[in-house]
Amino acid sequence: PPADVVVSDADYAHTEQDLLPPEKRGYSADYWESQTYAPSAFLIYMGVEGDVDPLAHHTLVLPTDWQEHFDRIFEDPAWPDDPAYYVCVPSETDDEVAPEGHSNLFVLVPIAPGIEDGPETRERHRDLVLDDLAENTGVDLRDRIVFEKQFCVSDFADRYNSMRGTALGMAHTLDQTAVFRPGHRSRRVDGLYFTGSYTTPGIGVPMCTISGEITADYVIDDA
Repeated sequence: PPADVVVSDADYAHTEQDLLPPEKRGYSADYWESQTYAPSAFLIYMGVEGDVDPLAHHTLVLPTDWQEHFDRIFEDPAWPDDPAYYVCVPSETDDEVAPEGHSNLFVLVPIAPGIEDGPETRERHRDLVLDDLAENTGVDLRDRIVFEKQFCVSDFADRYNSMRGTALGMAHTLDQTAVFRPGHRSRRVDGLYFTGSYTTPGIGVPMCTISGEITADYVIDDA
């Protein structure tokens, strides 16, 4: 039998544009195309031989002209030439996440959603980041990598049906805040609700948790 209540935690635009017929959509394709989306990310997951001192569990590398990178995300979408990036080494604090004598880490480079991320582009920027890491921290990983996996814009789109491959959802701009974000209740389908980063209060794990609570309250109130 059909469900009385459905809560979608999938990408809001995907649920509306790909899973609902046109007459059941609360927002048009033009609406989704006109929204501002939060950054995507270029992620490099690596297993390497040996330790990675002096990298700590968390390391943030910022270029001298960090504004150029952020302009490439928000003002003039393109890959950064001198990126800011985050490095996480969980094996520094948890011996169980890597075999003895090895380290487990990933690098995250925030990038604009929707930009091209083909194999050649990824490889070029992967090399740029590893070269920069070696120069700025003294940790050269290039000849010690025993496992590597990359995840980028098209992967967010393919795996999570994420609009423009955003890693986070709709950006927090003034006209996309609070009541200006998409609603928790479907405008056209009774019993259909939405939760997650597109709804109120917004992006980030704590925000999405609160979103779930808000949606649950709507479901209870409507029962």
